[in-house]
Amino acid sequence: MTQAKAHRDETGTTPQAAEARAQYFVPEKAFSRPISKVPAAVFSAERAQAFAAGCPTGFITLDQSHALGCDWPSTTPAMLARYVVLRPGEAFAHRLQASGLVYYVLRGAGTATAAGETLDWAAGDGFCLPGNADIELRAPEGGILMLFTDEPLVRYLHVTGGTETAASIRPTLFPRAVVDGHLDAVHGRNEPQMSAGKSVTYVTELMADWRLTTPSLIAAINTLEPGGDQRPHKHSSCALTLPIAEEGVFSKLDGADIPWEPDTLFVTPPYAVHSHHNRGPRMMRAFVVQDTALHSGLRSISFQWTDEAPA
Repeated sequence: MTQAKAHRDETGTTPQAAEARAQYFVPEKAFSRPISKVPAAVFSAERAQAFAAGCPTGFITLDQSHALGCDWPSTTPAMLARYVVLRPGEAFAHRLQASGLVYYVLRGAGTATAAGETLDWAAGDGFCLPGNADIELRAPEGGILMLFTDEPLVRYLHVTGGTETAASIRPTLFPRAVVDGHLDAVHGRNEPQMSAGKSVTYVTELMADWRLTTPSLIAAINTLEPGGDQRPHKHSSCALTLPIAEEGVFSKLDGADIPWEPDTLFVTPPYAVHSHHNRGPRMMRAFVVQDTALHSGLRSISFQWTDEAPA
C-alpha cells in the first residue's frame, strides 16, 4: 500500500494536508486483504481464574485480540466474552459501549440495576441490559456470570455514543423456569430436524420483529438428548458456546474432538464444520451466543448441513 507523498507540482505548491494523507492499494487479485482467521479456542485458564478462591470482583476477559490483529479486546471480530466475578456483598459498577449486554448466570443470585430499573437474577437465568448505560451488579453471597457484548464491532467501526441513544434494549430477564417450559415443548415435537439444535432464543422487545437478542447478537439455550448427535453443519456466524450440562459431551470441529469442560467457553470459527455429541447420562445444555443477528441485518447469513449430498 502506498501513501501520497508531499511534492511540489508545476506551480511550486505542495499538496494540501488532506491529499497528503491519502493512501492507495492496487490489488493483484480480488479480495486480497490482510484478514486474520478466527482461531478456535477453549478458555480453560480463564475459567480456572474466575472460579479460584479469592478471585476479586471484576471482569476476566476472554481475549484473542493478538491473533485477530485487533488493538482492542476481542474474543471474535464482533464479540467479546467475559467472566464477571462478584465477591459476597460487593457491588460491581460498569459501563460498556455496545448495542446491548447479554448475561448468563453461572453461580449465585443477586440484582442488576440499569436504566432506572432493578431486576433479580439467579443461577440459570439470563438477562439483557442496555449498552452505554451505568450498570451495577450485586450478589449478597457472591456470584459468577458470563457477559457477552459486541464491543469489538463498535470499536472497529470507530463509533462513539452519547449518554442516550434513540432506541436501546430495556432491562429484560429470561428466567430459567420459563426457558425450561419452552424447552419441554420443543422436545415434545416429533418431526424432522430443521435447525441445528433444540433450542430457545432470547428475544428482547427492541429486536422482537427480527426474533433476535441484540442488534448484532443472538443468544439461546441449546440442548441435545442423551445419546444424541447433532447434524454436522457450518455457517457464516462465529459461535461462542458455554457448556452448562456437559458430562459426556464433546464437539467435533473440523474433524477434531473438543471435550466439553464445565463453564468453559469455546469458540467455533465461521464456516468451520462442527457438531455436538452427547454420550452422557442427561440432557446436554449450553448457552450459545452468535453474531448471527449482524449477518441477518446485512443479509449475509449462510447455513449448510454438511452431511447432505450436493444438489
